[in-house]
Amino acid sequence: MSVFAPASPFADFIYRHFRSIHALKLGLALLIAVTINAIWSPPHFIWSMVTIVIIMMSLPQVGGAIEKSLQRAVGTCLGSAYGVMLVATIDSYWLIMGLLILAVSLICFISAGRYSYAYLVAGFTIIIVVGDANHDTSEALWRTANILSGCVIAILVSLFIFPIKAKQDWRSQLANAIDNMAKVLTQHLHAPANHDLDFRAELEAAMKAVLTQKKLFFSLEWESQTLKKHKILLAELVNKQVRLITLLELLPLSRWQEADKEAYHQINRVAAELTAHLQRLSEFVAGKTASLPTLPTALGQELQHRLQLSLAAQTPNSAPLANEVAQGFALTGYGWLIYQLAIAVEALYADIEIIEIAYSGQTVLHKTAKRS
Repeated sequence: MSVFAPASPFADFIYRHFRSIHALKLGLALLIAVTINAIWSPPHFIWSMVTIVIIMMSLPQVGGAIEKSLQRAVGTCLGSAYGVMLVATIDSYWLIMGLLILAVSLICFISAGRYSYAYLVAGFTIIIVVGDANHDTSEALWRTANILSGCVIAILVSLFIFPIKAKQDWRSQLANAIDNMAKVLTQHLHAPANHDLDFRAELEAAMKAVLTQKKLFFSLEWESQTLKKHKILLAELVNKQVRLITLLELLPLSRWQEADKEAYHQINRVAAELTAHLQRLSEFVAGKTASLPTLPTALGQELQHRLQLSLAAQTPNSAPLANEVAQGFALTGYGWLIYQLAIAVEALYADIEIIEIAYSGQTVLHKTAKRS
């Protein structure tokens, strides 16, 4: 099923109430841990509960919980193995501490990028295991076992109890960003001359939605093999949204006098088609329409041609005066801005189309030929 397919009532319910559901899931995971402790009473079981809270508290999505659980498990195992090796094979206190400091410093040096959390866990696990170098490894092994059990509980609860999918959040944020951009363009195109409309709220909301999409990338890779194969495309999709927002930020700087109103409105009538395309694209991404809307072939070139005709109609036949030259320059610049917006909309549409094609199993060439 496509990531843009209309969400089921169950999935929609989970997404709309994900905060409450996430809190309940965290409580359930802790209840499972407490029950295990009540039945078997393993030593140092508090580490299992600490692990559950660390993993699940800030990561409601399934993919994020799996990613963080695995990194914590790997970091714990590596750090514990190194620490146990030190206290079990070396008698010198200073040699053990020297090797501990060396290992933690090395981890600090190489800790970066996607797996930085695993490095962090490995570093403090070594310190916890070695402790005061008293050669009692049982405590370290129990702590390791409890941390791993906490990881398992967090993964199982995230996966099977009202799973909160990053895919749903990602598509919602994408639709939100596109919808806010469409609102900005709509308000500007219907604004009076010398308008003083403030689009900052809509543009900030769009940028916030774009940044949220970036935070979901790692979670998306765990939830969807299709999106994992197109992770570079997801990054490009973010960049193209940022470009659209940047262009839209220039719109409030566009001003015209009442005498020039008709000239600018001719351009705006052409640009209004971009608003319709953005709105339909937002509805598709949000799952409100079942099929990807059709975008005219070479939209940017077509709008550029029509804008040129509109500009030519405003050019005076006689020798231009100073104010007419200024007006012509402003109209040309405004037409260029609308043309760049059209190109950006085409690029955004193309990336979303590739993702939709990947889910449907069609080839890009086949889909393109079908549109032509």
